[in-house]
Amino acid sequence: MNSMRVKAWLALVAWLLFFIPSLLPGVSVTSVAHLLLAALCFSPLLLLRPVQPIVFGGLALLGCLNIVHASFFGALADEFFLATMLRTTPGETAEFLPTIPGRAWVAVGFWLLACTWAGHTLWRTLPVLRGSSLLLRRVWQVAGLFWGLVLVYALVQQLNANTFMRKAKSLYPLHMVRATMRQQEIANGLFQPPLLPVAQADPRAQVDTVVVVLGESATAQRWSLLGYQGADTNAPLANLPDTAATTVLAQGWNTAAALPFMLTGMSARDSTARQAPSFIDLAQHAGYKTFAFTNSRFFSAQEDFFSYALRRSSAVYQKVGNGDPDEVLTASLRDALADPAPRKLIVLHTYGSHPLPQERTPPGYRSMADAYDNSVHYTSDLLAQWMALLATASKDRSALLLYTSDHGVLLPPCVEDYRHGAGLSSLEVPMLVWANTALRVQHPQVLPGFAQQPKADGPAGAQEHTNALLAETAMRAVGYGALLAQPDWPGSTNPGLEGRPWAELRQRDACALQ
Repeated sequence: MNSMRVKAWLALVAWLLFFIPSLLPGVSVTSVAHLLLAALCFSPLLLLRPVQPIVFGGLALLGCLNIVHASFFGALADEFFLATMLRTTPGETAEFLPTIPGRAWVAVGFWLLACTWAGHTLWRTLPVLRGSSLLLRRVWQVAGLFWGLVLVYALVQQLNANTFMRKAKSLYPLHMVRATMRQQEIANGLFQPPLLPVAQADPRAQVDTVVVVLGESATAQRWSLLGYQGADTNAPLANLPDTAATTVLAQGWNTAAALPFMLTGMSARDSTARQAPSFIDLAQHAGYKTFAFTNSRFFSAQEDFFSYALRRSSAVYQKVGNGDPDEVLTASLRDALADPAPRKLIVLHTYGSHPLPQERTPPGYRSMADAYDNSVHYTSDLLAQWMALLATASKDRSALLLYTSDHGVLLPPCVEDYRHGAGLSSLEVPMLVWANTALRVQHPQVLPGFAQQPKADGPAGAQEHTNALLAETAMRAVGYGALLAQPDWPGSTNPGLEGRPWAELRQRDACALQ
């Protein structure tokens, strides 16, 4: 009898072990209670011997994914992780693997060993215990009663699958079911046409040529124009007239979460739910000839939010590089500027300082001791070149160049090397504006506050913003600034992340904000 009791407790411990990753975001009374409840809820799966290997293997694999994800972002995998997986190429995966922290690899190794023991224990002991252990019978009876009550509640409240998953996502591993559903919502909404404004664009506010540069993995904390003292990383931009730079707050830790804000001013979910137009959609609707050139890596056969948002309203769309040095975009910009269209919007989607930065910095830009500083210097030189091309092509016509990054990266000493992560340097990104004299005379209201005066006179505004300010500025520049006055427009002012104001984020551990 004692032997049976020991085996029953061993089986319970083994089963609970598969749910340990739910504690990765933090251990608390609530998280432990959720772990126990999740293990109880899914314990009836142990009665189905044919599916046990699938259950054990699936939970083991999911645990590996959550360990790696938590090592970067301090949270369990979510819909943005799924979106990243779907668009990541084998080459990018090979570059990503060396950035995984060593402690995460060690944790994965121990996790797999623990799962092997737990699976073996359950496989051997459950057939013996199924009919003889009163403890396990009570566990399964309570689990059955729980699901019965859940079913009654769902029927009474008339919950749909989405509402139910929103309430049940705390039960590991239902967070992945919820993430999959959210990702599918975004994917399904991609092909809904954007709801374009009925009103015509304001011709008095339209800039003749607008160039928007979408950066990647650039943190403001390494921009010398914004106070960095370690190296003159922005030297090519330092003495250029008509430029202004500031720090803005990214709205996510990775591209999948953050880039939609730069395109529509909203999150991916809100953008698809509201069928929100991007600034490219609005430019085309306003009569601009639109161009989009991308050096990003993604599966060309796999449509996602970013590729579709760039492509759907572009008269000219080209994938001109695949994570190459970003100078590959220069020829495309030059050709677009030479196009005879009277009004043009040109988007350059760069690969920027994406880890590993040393892999995409040309040899001529490796004079600084720090690889990341070199990549910032290289980006600065390209921006200066692109401004010069725009200035030459514009002459007396109004012209505007906007640049910001989707997110930044974690920096030493927070990490050994530069990588994605949940730190302050991942959120604080640079925004640069260049506007020629014609624009400043004809359309000064288009410019954000910090850029309304030439750099020599100092910035004119101190209000803080998220990097959705890029989308909002581009919308003003093509004549649709009135959209920003909508009462339900989320807005880029009063920046924060997940309900936490920027001022509060600055007071937290800069290396781990989750």
